[in-house]
Amino acid sequence: MTYVHQYFEESERGFIMSKLKVIQVGTGGFGTSWLEIIDNFEAIELVGVVDVNHKNLLNAKEFIKNNKVEYFTDHLEAFSKIKADIAVIITPPQTHKRLALDALENNLNVFMEKPIAHTLEDALELLEKSKQYRKFVMISQNYRWRPEIEAVKQAVQKEKIGKIEYVEWNFRRATKFGGWRDQYEEILIEDMSIHHFDLMRHILGVEPSTVFAKSMKPSWSWFNGKSTATVIMNFENVLINYFGSWVTRGKETPWNGEFKLVGEKGVIELNDDCPSITFADGMFKELLPVPMEFEDREYSLYEMTEAIKENRKPITDIADNINSFAIVGAALESIKQEKEIEITSVLKGRG
Repeated sequence: MTYVHQYFEESERGFIMSKLKVIQVGTGGFGTSWLEIIDNFEAIELVGVVDVNHKNLLNAKEFIKNNKVEYFTDHLEAFSKIKADIAVIITPPQTHKRLALDALENNLNVFMEKPIAHTLEDALELLEKSKQYRKFVMISQNYRWRPEIEAVKQAVQKEKIGKIEYVEWNFRRATKFGGWRDQYEEILIEDMSIHHFDLMRHILGVEPSTVFAKSMKPSWSWFNGKSTATVIMNFENVLINYFGSWVTRGKETPWNGEFKLVGEKGVIELNDDCPSITFADGMFKELLPVPMEFEDREYSLYEMTEAIKENRKPITDIADNINSFAIVGAALESIKQEKEIEITSVLKGRG
């Protein structure tokens, strides 16, 4: 079967792109908001929903009110019974590797919430095994696809402040989740910091080389694990000082955090999601957010559908995203060993 015939339908006006059929696995918590996005996204058709919890399935059925959608408690049954193009996996990271491999085995492309897996070891195993299949595995790194972030990235690409030499990045929120997230030993780094680490790679356009991290659990923390951390990283001679806390006091930052990219000709800042440049001579300039047809999680879906249509790897496919997740793995190893860790050492299992 040719690529055109697989994803395009013939009409009187010629070939038109057919909607890609999606099975969503996981509808609890964050999964509900994904259901709404998927059910309303023009380029795809929701055909199946899976959740091991009957109550979650009933809630999903009531939420989307689409009689064409089939519901399952067993993902293997859904994958084998429904003809679909993409498995969208919105489940706890501990389940990602198994669900993704089962989807690939059933000839489905895979679209997953971050992170790739619960551990870097599992992520590396999934990466290697995914190479056996002629399907895409994409991780949704939705923070990349925001107008204020695009404005910053374009300013960096145009070398508005020359060579960037160091970065200050802060993230401070007081958020209560409940459920499986509360059981993480390093809740900040394992669950949240992947967003910021990925943004660093995306904005700077360079890769990390070393990581040194320390973490703690403040006395007032409601998490079981350590909810506050500092991470010092080297990105090809760009020094990055990152601090984050899930249990802050006082003013919170937006989800992107707040940062300064400091270069030879000035500084690019993001404060309250407002990007700006202050040049070395003191001149200040606001950076206008870049208009985008799709933003955030919708852009992630758009990127996946475009990649399938164009038969190319998505921008944040697993082979790329492993480099963001490796920073998490290196930070965890650094905390454990109390020393600086080289990224190459945690990626040594990669083929």
